[in-house]
Amino acid sequence: MNLRKALSKKYFKFVILVAMAALIGTASAAVYYSVLMQPSVTITGATVIFVSGDDWPIGSILGTNSTWVSLALQAYPNATLTYDQPLNISNTDTSSHLFRLRNISILPASGMSSVSNFTAINFIVEDTAGTEQAEFFYNTTGTTWNTPATTGYMTLPASTTWIISVQTTAAPGASSTAAANLVISVDVQ
Repeated sequence: MNLRKALSKKYFKFVILVAMAALIGTASAAVYYSVLMQPSVTITGATVIFVSGDDWPIGSILGTNSTWVSLALQAYPNATLTYDQPLNISNTDTSSHLFRLRNISILPASGMSSVSNFTAINFIVEDTAGTEQAEFFYNTTGTTWNTPATTGYMTLPASTTWIISVQTTAAPGASSTAAANLVISVDVQ
């Protein structure tokens, strides 16, 4: 009989323990909840785009939807080559937008001897009146690129096209096989 009493006490304690665990689990689960988000994504075209300019370099590519461009620019040793209007940035919207230029990358990387083949690569944003709005100037010191700081945001008025002109200069005696590959972001708000 003592065995029966001991087993029934253990069984009773076990049942109470299971009931308490279930109660605690239920109370804890009541603290957690979910919120729902149901976004709807529609397809639309970009309102600020690139447009080829009057001085469009041969071999350049205007990408899909005019949202990217690959400019095929050249540089002359010890002389400045100016592209007056290789590229335009156009606001096709009925309201103004802000945009800025930001450096992403440049190759060859600083520290490589081929960097010394270049002197400067300068991008100049001009409004419709030809007034400079921003300068995005890359130059070199020996084998080091001095990359430009991100420009401030510029206001591109509605239904307006601005020019991005470019000036390039290679070092005296630069190798004709040297190339610089820049990636520049045009951030639009």
